This record gives sequence, C-alpha cells and structure tokens, in this order.
Amino acid sequence: METKKSIQISFIILLIMTILALVYGFLAMIKPDFFVARSFQLYMGQSWCDHLSASPVLANYILILERMAGGNGFAVSIGGLFVLFTAFKKVEKWAWFFIAAVSIIGWVNVLIGNIAFKNPITITVIIIGLVLLVIGLIIPAKDFLGKK
Repeated sequence: METKKSIQISFIILLIMTILALVYGFLAMIKPDFFVARSFQLYMGQSWCDHLSASPVLANYILILERMAGGNGFAVSIGGLFVLFTAFKKVEKWAWFFIAAVSIIGWVNVLIGNIAFKNPITITVIIIGLVLLVIGLIIPAKDFLGKK
C-alpha cells in the first residue's frame, strides 16, 4: 500500500522538527554550558564565568540540571523517531496524538523557560520547532482524525 502524499510531506516536516529537538537535547546533554552561559548572562546580568569562579558548586548544580533536561529531551526525541518511522507512517491514530502531545509539552516547556531567560536565539529555534510541529500535524490531520 502506497503512503498518501500528505503523510509523506508531514513525515518529512516532523522528521526535521524531531532532528532539531534531537540536536537541541544532545547539545544540552553533552555541553550544557553552551546554553547555560548565554541564558545565565541574560537572566542574571552576570557573566557565567564570574559565577563559575564565585560559586563553583552552585554552577555545577545548574550544569547538572541542564544536562538532565537535555538528556530527557534527547530520549524523548529518540522515542519520537521510533513513532514517526513506525506507527505514524502506518497512519495509526495514536501516533498523531503521541507526536502532538509529547512535542507540544516539550517545546512549550522549553519556550517558557527561555522566555524567562530572555534568550532570543533559543526562543527562535523553539518557535521554528513549534511551527514545524503545527504544519506537520495539520497537513495529515484529516488522514488521522477522519472517519475510517
């Protein structure tokens, strides 16, 4: 059975969105200071290096939290890839809801944090992820949610 064009297009869009999330999570997991240094400066008005020198234990705690959040995002993105490559391609209704729920929770959670941090670069990346998500879910909505 040939996959409908709407599913194929949506799959590619959601794959790009998931890869973006995967890279974001991976970077936060392996190099948490990449995100923390910029966000810390914007939120606190203090250099991350100065804070690292003045309070290394607290700075390490912040890095551990960022690493854990990145690892969780990375793991969820891998789960999303499995769903995309299996159930989503088969147009299983639950896959559409899974991608919608997990992605919305993930992206909006990170968006709220970065709005608080006043981090425009990361906010832009997150908005791109959300736009890809919305487009990727709207295109095949009729296929997934219509009567069978």
